[in-house]
Amino acid sequence: MILWCQSVHNEILDWFALFATFLGTETFFLFFVPFFYWCVDKKHGIRLALVFLFSVYLNGFFKEFFQIPRPDPSRVRVLWASSGGGYSFPSGHAQNAMVFWGWLGRRPPWRTKPVLLGLVVLAISLSRIYMGLHFPVDIVGGWLLGGLLLVGLVAVDRRISRTPKGWEGRVLPWLGVILPTAVLLTQSRPLESMVAGAMTGFCSGYLLESRWVDFSPRGPWGYQALKLLLGWGGGALLALGMKMSLPQSQPYVFFQYCVLGIWVSLGVPYIITRMRTLGGKL
Repeated sequence: MILWCQSVHNEILDWFALFATFLGTETFFLFFVPFFYWCVDKKHGIRLALVFLFSVYLNGFFKEFFQIPRPDPSRVRVLWASSGGGYSFPSGHAQNAMVFWGWLGRRPPWRTKPVLLGLVVLAISLSRIYMGLHFPVDIVGGWLLGGLLLVGLVAVDRRISRTPKGWEGRVLPWLGVILPTAVLLTQSRPLESMVAGAMTGFCSGYLLESRWVDFSPRGPWGYQALKLLLGWGGGALLALGMKMSLPQSQPYVFFQYCVLGIWVSLGVPYIITRMRTLGGKL
C-alpha cells in the first residue's frame, strides 16, 4: 500500500504532504493552543490543551505496549524522517488529529464545517503513508483510538458542563495537576515527562490566573497581536534558554514544560492584563 501510494509522486505532492503532516506536529499545536487560549476562548482553551495532552500520552503508552516498528526506509521513500520517531502503531498524527480537530469542531465557527475538519484529519493521516512513515493499519488504529477517546472525553465534558462552576474552577484544573504528577512518579520516558510537565504547568497557571488575574481573551486587534508577539516570542526564548542551560534528563524536561505551561496560562495573561490596566489609567 505504501509503495502504491508513492508510485505517483512529485514536488507539489511532496510539499502538500509536508504541510498536511505539519498540521499534526507538536510545533503546530504549541503555536495553535496558546493562540486559542489567549485570543479566542480561555475555558475552551484549557479543555483543548488537556484533551490534546492526554491523547499524546495515551498514544505513547500504546506505542510502547505494541512496539511495532515503522516501515523499512530501505524499501520505501521516506520524507521528513524526524517527524516519525519511535514505534509505528497507532499513528500519533492520525489519533491526535482525530481528537484535536474533532474537539475543536464542537465550537463555532468550526461546528458548521464538519466536512472541512474531516478533510484536514484525512489529509494529515494519509500524508503519513505517502511519506513512508506509517503502515495503513497504523492510521486505522489511530482513527479508532482517537475516535473512542474523543467520544469518551465529550461525554465527560458534557457532565462537567452541567455543573461548570465546581468542575471548571476546582476539579478539572486540579486533576490536571495531580494526575500528571502521579504519571511522572510511575513512568520515566521523555514523553511522559513532557506531557506531565506541560499539563501541570498549564493547570497550575490556570488555577492562579482564575483566582487572581481574571484574564479576558477579548480585546482590540492591537492587544491580540501583542499577546501573540509577547507569548510566542517569550515562550521561544524561555524554551531556548532552558534547553541550552539545563540537562535534558526527565526531571529537567518536566520542569521545562511546566514553566512553559505556566507561561501560557498565567505569565502572558498577567502581563497583558497589567498592561491594559496601566494603559487605561494613563
